[in-house]
Amino acid sequence: MIVKDLKDLNFLTSVRFFVYVTLIILIFFNFLDIFLFELSRSFPGLIFNFFKEVIDPISDILDPLNFIILFSLILFVNLNVKSILNDKKKFSVIKDKTNYSREKIEDLFIYISLVSKHFIFSLALAGIICNILKYIFGVTRPKYFFLEGYERFNFFNFEHKISSFPSGHTQAAFTLALLFIIYFRRYFFIIILIATMMGLSRIFMSMHFPSDLVAGAYLGSIIPILFYDKFFKKKIEKIKKKHKFSLIDLFKLMYWRIFI
Repeated sequence: MIVKDLKDLNFLTSVRFFVYVTLIILIFFNFLDIFLFELSRSFPGLIFNFFKEVIDPISDILDPLNFIILFSLILFVNLNVKSILNDKKKFSVIKDKTNYSREKIEDLFIYISLVSKHFIFSLALAGIICNILKYIFGVTRPKYFFLEGYERFNFFNFEHKISSFPSGHTQAAFTLALLFIIYFRRYFFIIILIATMMGLSRIFMSMHFPSDLVAGAYLGSIIPILFYDKFFKKKIEKIKKKHKFSLIDLFKLMYWRIFI
């Protein structure tokens, strides 16, 4: 499946879709969460091992903090791009190695900075909102609900055992997923599949109920789209209309930026 136009994703930020998601969460929370969680306990051990040994380590690698650090470093490295481009010798090296015009080089550095900021702001804000909601709702994690007799929810609580809703891992997975879909649309199915598996792993790790995953996925999905439409879309689309370039071109440019 390919998302040809980001307008295909705008339904995610609509009021109607918010209402649908809210109703789904309420239905799961009140009628299906406990049943589905208990049902998952009957699954073969092979499935549990798959999520523990394969999917959970992927979640650690795709930790939002890793991406925030990475893109912050990219922004830091590009702080003095103008002075480098004004240095005739250094600019000559970049131009010779990439075969790009000065205008294209400047625009691609701007593009890299815009994408970096989009990742940083989306991941940071989504994470902050998710943790605020965890504190407000105070929903108990499954293993403490079943094994230690905690109440289903306890509003305004900082305790880790009572911070199940929304799922932070699922929120992070879908924030990253939507960010990658925005810039690599042809890989939509693979990206969503990985994000979904990362979310489902939280049930098999006894950390979340299904309603937590729905809320986390929704929150994680809307923040990148809202940020893109409001702050980045016009500038990024303008650059993409002016120049044809690929991910390899961006890597090449950053490589010579670092090593000249």
